[in-house]
Amino acid sequence: MQNSKRIWVLAAVALFAAVVFFGRLYFLQIVSGEDYLERSTKRTSRTVTVTAPRGEILDRFGRPMVTNRMSFSVVFDATTWNKEGREEVLTYLINLCDGAGQEYIDTLPLTLSSPVAFTFAKGDGSAGERAVSEYIKDRKWEENLPADEFLTLLAERFDIKTTDKVLCRKLCGICYEMEMRGFSKSAPYTFARDVDRTLVTKIKEHSRTLPGVLIEVEPIREYKTKAAAHILGRVDIIWKEEYAELRKKGYKMTDMVGKDGIEKAYEHYLRGIDGSKTTETTTTGKTTTVLYEEPPKLGQNCILTIDLKMQEAAEAALAELVPRLRAEGKTNSRWGGDNAKGAAVVAVDVKTGGLLVSASYPTYDITQYKKQYNALFNDKYLPLFNRTIQGAFPPGSTFKMITAVAGLEENIIEPKEKMLTTGKYMYYAPSTTPMCDIFRQYGKTHGKIDVSEALKVSCNYFFYDVGRRVGIDSLAAWAGRFGLGEKTGIEIPGEVSGKVASRTAREEKGKTWYPGETLSAAIGQSDTMVTPLQLANYVAQLVNRGVRYKPHLLKSVRNPDTNEETETTVPEIVGRVDMSEETYRAVIDGMHAGAQEAGGTSYSVFGTYGVTVGGKTGSAQAPGGSHALYVAFAPIDDPEVAIAVVVENGGQGSRIPSVAKAVFDAYFGASFENDVRRNTGVLVK
Repeated sequence: MQNSKRIWVLAAVALFAAVVFFGRLYFLQIVSGEDYLERSTKRTSRTVTVTAPRGEILDRFGRPMVTNRMSFSVVFDATTWNKEGREEVLTYLINLCDGAGQEYIDTLPLTLSSPVAFTFAKGDGSAGERAVSEYIKDRKWEENLPADEFLTLLAERFDIKTTDKVLCRKLCGICYEMEMRGFSKSAPYTFARDVDRTLVTKIKEHSRTLPGVLIEVEPIREYKTKAAAHILGRVDIIWKEEYAELRKKGYKMTDMVGKDGIEKAYEHYLRGIDGSKTTETTTTGKTTTVLYEEPPKLGQNCILTIDLKMQEAAEAALAELVPRLRAEGKTNSRWGGDNAKGAAVVAVDVKTGGLLVSASYPTYDITQYKKQYNALFNDKYLPLFNRTIQGAFPPGSTFKMITAVAGLEENIIEPKEKMLTTGKYMYYAPSTTPMCDIFRQYGKTHGKIDVSEALKVSCNYFFYDVGRRVGIDSLAAWAGRFGLGEKTGIEIPGEVSGKVASRTAREEKGKTWYPGETLSAAIGQSDTMVTPLQLANYVAQLVNRGVRYKPHLLKSVRNPDTNEETETTVPEIVGRVDMSEETYRAVIDGMHAGAQEAGGTSYSVFGTYGVTVGGKTGSAQAPGGSHALYVAFAPIDDPEVAIAVVVENGGQGSRIPSVAKAVFDAYFGASFENDVRRNTGVLVK
C-alpha cells in the first residue's frame, strides 16, 4: 500500500516536469520561435584588436613632446560588409568626408585631378613607383602602363560602375588600399582616422544603410610642440615593402609604425602590446555584450637628451636669421647671404655627448606632413632635409683649431711663438698665392702673432704656414682623431659621413694631391666636408680635453605605469686626443679671445656676455655663395655645452653668432648683466 502511494507521487512529479518542459519548448519554438530566430541571425560574436597607445616622447626635463589622445576611426568589418553595395557605401563616405574636409586613407599614387597622372616621376625609384610596378607585375598586366590605362584596369578589377572620372579615381584608391591591407574577416580595414565627432554622428545615424561600417576609438599621436620635427619623426601605416620584415615581429598589415626620427629609431620601446575584445554585436555593429576583454599594454616612454626650451629658442633664432641674411645680402653684396638656403644648429652636452639641440631650418609641421607633402617635397629650400646630419659642408675657419693642435703637438710651433704674417702667402708662388681676408679687403696684415692671437682674428696666413709644415697626411690624421669623416652613430636614420681632405682619398679617385692644396685644407676648405653634428661634437671633444663621446638623443626609457627607468643611456667614449696642457690652453685662450676680447671675430655678440664663452667663426667658399659657420662653447673654465651653427650660402660667419647666443640664453636661463664676473664663468642673475 505504501509502495503504491510512492509510485503515484513519482508519477505525478514526472508528469508535472514533463508538462513544464514541453510547455517551455512550446513557448520557445511556437510562441517565440520567430523572435528568437531573428535575434540569432542578427547577433554575432566579433573579436577586435584594442590598439595599445604608443609610449610618450619627453624632453630631458620630462616636458611632453609627443603624447597620445583618443580619437574616432571609421573601420570596415568584413563580417557584416556588403560587397555588392560597396560602391554606394564608399561613395556616401567619400562625399561625407570631402564635404567636411576629413582626410581618409588613400596611398594610390595617381592624381585626383583629370586627366589622371602618376604622382611620381618615372624612374625615380620612389615607394609609389615600386608599389605600382609590383602591383602590375603580380597581376600580369602590361608593364609601363600609362596612368589612365592603369586606372581603367583598377576600375574593372574592383567592378566600379561610375562614369565620374574623379569619383572613379577616389573609389579605386580606397579599394586598392583595402586590397593592399588584406581586408578580410580577420583583418578589419581602417578607412579614416581622427574623425570629427560630427561625422561620427552622421555615420551612426545612417548605420542601417552602412553595413560593416563601424566607429571605433583608437589612440592617435598628439604633438605638444611644433619644434624638433626632424628629431621626433612620425608614424604612419605600414608599407607593403616593410611588411615582410615587420610581420616577423608580430605586426599586422593594419598597424602603425615609426617612419623616421625617434619614432623609428626607438620603435621597439615606443610600441605597445595590443589587447583584444570579443563582443556580441548586431548586424548594425551595435555591441550588446562584452564576452572577453584583454587590456592593451602601453608602450614605454622615451626621455630624450633634448632640452625643449633650447630647441625652440634655436629654431626661432634660425627662422629670424636666415630671411634677414637674404634681405641684408641683397642690399650689401659684400656681406653675402642673399642666397641663404637653410641652416642648422647643434648643441652637445660636453660631458655626456647628449644632444641638447638639433635644429634644421626650414622645418615643417609634422601634423600636416601628408597634406603638405608635395609642397614640402618641391620646396627649393628643402624643409624635409635634416641639415644637422644629412648636410655636409666645408668647415672653413672652424677647422683651424685642429690645425693649431696638430702644429703644437708635433712641435711645429710653440704656444707663444710669434709669426710674422704678411697677408699674401708666397711659399708656392707664383702658382699658389692665397691671401688673408684682411689683406684682400683692406691691404693690411695681422703682423706678428702667436697661435692664440691667430685664432682670435682668424688669420689665414698663420694657418697656411702651420698646415704646410704639418703636411696633409698628418693633418688628415688629426682631423680623423676628432671624428671628422666618419658617422657619429647618432640614432636617427639618414646620417652622412662627410669626408676629410687627404692624399689617400684623392689618389683612390685616380687623382693627384698637389702640395699647394694643403694650404686650403689647413683652413677647412679643399675636400673636407662635415655635418653640423660632427662640427659640434669635434668642438665638444676639443674643450673636453680630447675626450670624445658618442652623440646620442635617448637619455632613458621609463615604464609608463610606475615611471621607473627600464633603460638608461651610459655615455660612451669613442675617441681620445692626447694633448698637453699648454696646447689645450693656447687653443682655448684663442677661442675665448675670439668671442670676448676686442678685435675678436664674434666680440660684437659676446663681448659683454654674462658667461665666459669661447667661439670661432668660419666662412667656406661654395657654389651659390660662401657658407657661414660658427662654433662656440661655455663656460671657459668648465665647459658644459658646445654649439655649431651653419648657414648654407649664408655669407660671412661673423654674422651668425646670435644663434649661439640664443641657445646659450636658453641653456643658462637668465638675462646677463653686462661685463660682470664674466671671467669667472658664473651666471649673473
